[in-house]
Formats: sequence, C-alpha cells, structure tokens
Amino acid sequence: MPHRLFFPLCEKDISDIIGRDVFSPIRVSNLRTLGMDQRKFVDTFSSFFEELPWDPYDPRRLRVEFLKKVFPEEKNKIRQLFKSYYLGEINLDSFKEWTSRLDEIQKSEFEKIKPWRRRSVCRFLISKNEEGYSVQRKKVEQFAQEVDGDDYRSLPRVFEESPAEHVENILFYHWMIHVFRIVKEVRPNMEKIEMVGHFMSVKARPLQPGNNSPEGAHEDGADYIVSALVINRKNVTGGKSQVIEKLEDGSKEIIFSHTLQPGEFIFQGDSRDEIIHGTDLWHHVTPFALDDEHVGEGWRDIIGFDINVVE
Repeated sequence: MPHRLFFPLCEKDISDIIGRDVFSPIRVSNLRTLGMDQRKFVDTFSSFFEELPWDPYDPRRLRVEFLKKVFPEEKNKIRQLFKSYYLGEINLDSFKEWTSRLDEIQKSEFEKIKPWRRRSVCRFLISKNEEGYSVQRKKVEQFAQEVDGDDYRSLPRVFEESPAEHVENILFYHWMIHVFRIVKEVRPNMEKIEMVGHFMSVKARPLQPGNNSPEGAHEDGADYIVSALVINRKNVTGGKSQVIEKLEDGSKEIIFSHTLQPGEFIFQGDSRDEIIHGTDLWHHVTPFALDDEHVGEGWRDIIGFDINVVE
C-alpha cells in the first residue's frame, strides 16, 4: 500500500491514502520532528536493553500449548494447570506425567522453547500546571491488560521495574512530556495522564523469527498507546508495524503499515477510541527474521506506552 513517508503523518493523511475518513488519532513521527536530539536519545538508550530481565510468561504459555498439542486427549487436564503455571505459582514439575512421556524428538523441541523477550516496566503520572510539567513515578504493582477474560493477557503478570537510570532522567522525561502534548492535542480537556512504559527487547534466532505480538492484531486496553518507539534494529528484517481498523462488520483492515526505524514511533487510539473519536483502531507488528543468519541472532528493541487519561 503506497503512503507518504515524510513525518509527521496523522489520521487525516491516512484518510487521504485509503479514501475514507479515519477519526481516531494516529501520529507516525520521529524524535527529531518533536524537536528532540534523536541521535543522543537513541545512543543513550540503545545499551539499556541488554540489561533487561527475560520475560518468563511467553515460554510458559508455549510449553503448555505444546503439551496440549502432543496429548490432545488430555488437553483439558493440562489446561487446568495453565493459570497457576503461567503466573509462576507452580513449576514444570507439575507437568511430569506428560513431559516424561515425550519421545526424543518431542523432548528436543520442547526444550527449545526458551525466553525470547526481555522487558521491564515503569509507571508515571504526568500533568501540567502554571509552574510547568509534573512528572511523578509510581510503582507498578502488576500488569494486566483490559481484554476479554478468556485472553491470557488478562492474567496479572509481574514484571521488574525499569531501573532508575533508564527512566528517571531528562531525556526520558522530555519524551514523556512530548507524548503528553500529543494526548493534549487530541483530548484538549484532559489534565493528567497515566503512562505505563514498556521496555521490550525481542530476539530472533536462526529458524525462529522474533515475534513481539504472538497474539496477532489486538488492543492493549488503554485510551491511547505508543505501540513502539524503536531504539534498535540489529541484524533483522521485517517487523512491520501495522495500524488496523476494525470495521462495523467485525472484519479488520490494515490502513497503514511501516517498518519503524530507530527514533521513529507510532501513537494511536486504542480501546474505547471508537466511542471517543469514532474509529476502532487496533495494532500489530509482524514477525521479523535474521538479516544475516551467520551472525547468529538479531534484536528489535522498543519503548511502548499504555496511556490513560486520569483527569
């Protein structure tokens, strides 16, 4: 789908591209266009992702799915253990009656299910008064997305808090303030927002693509999101960000797609945007593979935000 690649791009531009109106806010832009020192920001944050802890939830989910597939006649019994295992309340020993019956090939495949995503989280309240902007860090007790109860993402997950040196600095504060200004532009009457930030580093291996959205096209359950501010793309190809509209008949249509480069980001409406603004926007990022398999691995590192209007 052809589209203009100069920044900033907004929902009015996308309306022109697809030939019909898109009402919910979209901003495709980069740090430079916001007036920030893009090179300094990317250079400063690029090394932080190597310090992030591994996300244990993805491999837990895939291990259970693997066992359900191998033992379909016992999948209901396996499924009953999923929640406790996913939340870390029990370990793999609880699945011994199935793991002990895997043949050598199945066992080898099972053991290949390892973490591929590193992440940390942070939470801030941001407002503006006569004296300027107020940026307050708050603790993230647990993380759960406001999605259907049958969706595993509704389960409360606990991720490590982002280290202070990653997020309690002028560069990160300025970035959040710019996001606040975008929200203020599309919701002029709002006074305060809550931003939950996600630092995510996703790994691609030979024959195993990196996948930041294994659940497919989705909403995060927030008012607005920054689906990704890309910081690093190391030895990867693919990973195209998609803005998707859910139509009245329930079908979904990609209305914009772009492979974000370091320093580029997408802001868009998320849940309830069809009520507030008029268009039901979803999002997705396609899997990415190694650009050069001889290197051995590749990484796509991003900062995302779930944004809710508080006042």
